[in-house]
Amino acid sequence: MQRIYLLCFSLFIFSMAMAQDGCDQIYSTASYALNHSKKALNANNYDHQKYYAGKALDSYDKILVLLEGSKCESLTEQVQDIIADAVKASDPVDWDRGRYYSKKVLNSTQELITLLDSGTEIAGLETSPE
Repeated sequence: MQRIYLLCFSLFIFSMAMAQDGCDQIYSTASYALNHSKKALNANNYDHQKYYAGKALDSYDKILVLLEGSKCESLTEQVQDIIADAVKASDPVDWDRGRYYSKKVLNSTQELITLLDSGTEIAGLETSPE
């Protein structure tokens, strides 16, 4: 009987250790978005720029879904702002405007990853008054 309890307890502890809150998946997906936005910015023709900006937009759509119910949910507004720029980058009027929005997405993605990297409390994203 003790072995059964020990087995159940071990499985419970193992499952808790392996449980993920979603922020690590958000971080991974944001890294893909960063790579795609870099490729969009470095593309040497209009079609490649649109393609990679579209891939970054797809990554952000995934991030938005992952944010629901995670402890990083406070980042939703920032991600929505980046999505608005990514939409403009993936279907630009011309080459220059596509590069402009690709650069905005790249910089915003770097800021998002910095927020995820920082050990600060993501749930509040508040700074303490000094």
